[in-house]
Parts: sequence; C-alpha cells; structure tokens
Amino acid sequence: MHRCGHITLLGMAAAWLLGAQPLQAQWQPRDRRDSLAHPQTAPGSEAMRFEKRRIEAGDLTEDDAPTTYTYRWSNAGREPLTITRVQTTCGCAKAAYDKRSVRPGSEDEVRVTYYPKGHPGRFERRIFVYTQLSDTRPTAILELTGHVAASALPVHDYSYEMGPLLLKQNTVRIGGAERQTERIECLNAGRKTLRLTADRGLLPEYMEFECEPAALEPGKTGDLIVRFDPAKAPQTLPRQAMILLDGIALPPSQRMLRIEIGGNERK
Repeated sequence: MHRCGHITLLGMAAAWLLGAQPLQAQWQPRDRRDSLAHPQTAPGSEAMRFEKRRIEAGDLTEDDAPTTYTYRWSNAGREPLTITRVQTTCGCAKAAYDKRSVRPGSEDEVRVTYYPKGHPGRFERRIFVYTQLSDTRPTAILELTGHVAASALPVHDYSYEMGPLLLKQNTVRIGGAERQTERIECLNAGRKTLRLTADRGLLPEYMEFECEPAALEPGKTGDLIVRFDPAKAPQTLPRQAMILLDGIALPPSQRMLRIEIGGNERK
C-alpha cells in the first residue's frame, strides 16, 4: 500500500507539472513595438489638460485640401509648461504649436494638419506632445482618426502640383532654331473652373502660351501649350526662360513653368 501510494503521488505531481506547462507558455513579454506606439507619459503629465485628446475627422477624399484640426489644452499644474516638440506617426499629419511658456491657468493649442492625398483608407494617427517634463516620455498622446476615400481622378498620373492644377511635367525644352510647339498635359483636381493665362509682363516676345481648353472644368484634363517663334527671338537666346501662370491662387514661385532652351546662337 505504501508503494502504491508513493506511485500515485508521483503520478499526481507529474500530471500537475504537465498541466502547468501550458499556463507558462501563455505568458508573453510585452512587445517592444507596443511600447513605442503606446509609451508611458511623463511624470506630472496630468498638468496638461486637453479639451479632447481624440478627434474624429470623419469622411475625407484624396481630392480634399489639407485640413487643420485644433487640440486645445490648459495648464492645470503649478509650474509653467513649454512644448518642446511634437511628433506624429505619419508624414501626412503635420503639427504646429507655439513655443512660448504657458503659465498655470492659461491655455494654448496644438494644431495638426492632415494631408489626405496619397493616403486612402482608414487612418489612426497618434500625436506625441513633449514638454520640459521629459525628453523621452510624452506629456500627452493625441489621436486623429478618419477615413479617406480613394480619388475618383487619376491624380497619381501627375507628378507636379500647382494647387488644384496637376501637371505631368513642369518643364519644356525648346531647340531654339525652328518653330516649335510643346504641350503639357494637366488636370483640374479642384472644385472650380480654371482659366489659365501667362503673365504678359514676364512672357518672352518669342513665346506664346495658352491653355486648351481655355476654361478647364473640375475633373477635366487639358493641355498647357507653349509655342516658340524664332523670327521674334534675339540672336543669342538664354538657356532658360520662365512662364508665370495666372489663374491660380498661389505665390508666384509656385506657379512657374520652366523653359529649357538650346542656348546656341542662331545661324
């Protein structure tokens, strides 16, 4: 009986050990990537109080203009707070903030601009706000979520952007010896009709410009046409000329077409 009882105890112990193994296997160390996406906040972070830490942007489209969302906060602590940097989890969300010190009881804001073009689908962006409380732990973690519908326009076929006007190229090349006509395919990705002309004060006498069609409707494609007339050109041509487009609400430096010219003396 003693021997049998001893065997029974050994069997029970073995069964307990075998049964314990799956429980041990269930334990997993915390994924380091999770700690990067959900870091611990800095000590004293409760002093930075936001009206809302999560903003739902709703439904957007790739054709929408960038939109800015505002996260308002107040200093509920006893010492001034200064934002030292703000990081986002995607370059499609860009943050702006004031670098001034915010006194206790005062308010400020973090502004996040979202660029939907090229980012179709559901998005959940995190914004990490750092202050002088810690250089390694954020004082606040914000969220911006929403959904971007894919563009109905073939925007990815165009490499250059001038506001609502998308271009397949922004440079044309002219030989300089003979009459020549060059076309740049374009797309009106905006919501208003575009009527594009060239600034006559900057357009060289030997160049002509027009948009075909003259009224480029939203969602429609067209051609920017550049014509070169050697009979009106000087004996020595510059290697480069610029055409300033009118009809787009952008600074002059952002609505220029570059004309590369042969640069040779005409015979």
